Amino acid sequence: MKKSCKNHHQTKNMHEPQPYVLLIDDDEDDLEMFSSGLENKDIKVKTFDSSTKALFYLTLMSGNRELPSLIIMDYNMPKKNGKQVLSLIKNNGDTKDIPVVIYSTNMHDLLRKQLSDAGALDCFSKPWTYQEFNTLVEIFQELTYSFISNKNLA
Repeated sequence: MKKSCKNHHQTKNMHEPQPYVLLIDDDEDDLEMFSSGLENKDIKVKTFDSSTKALFYLTLMSGNRELPSLIIMDYNMPKKNGKQVLSLIKNNGDTKDIPVVIYSTNMHDLLRKQLSDAGALDCFSKPWTYQEFNTLVEIFQELTYSFISNKNLA
């Protein structure tokens, strides 16, 4: 029996990887807070509590279509800080085009410029209030949907 175009299109989409955000933060509370905030905005999130684990995961995913649409990470992490991780991401042919957003409790103009020069899409201060948190999650949501749309058009 011949499949209709509509059924064929639905089958094709079922096999395409779901777009998602990769979230990296060694602080359990921040990791949970940001991932919950994004998931409440209907954004799929893959979390890692260390840069080493996240980089290993990206290495495993390299070369296939299941790389994240956006990476959001804390700057201050043990072993490798956000700038070091950013450099490794941007110097890898498979991951260099993934947009990276970095946040920190100590985000200042010089650090912001250094990270931007190294390839970060944007940099933010960690929120101190619930309103700041909601605003930041909305910014992350807009960025995510923007890059999911661009990735799906490619």
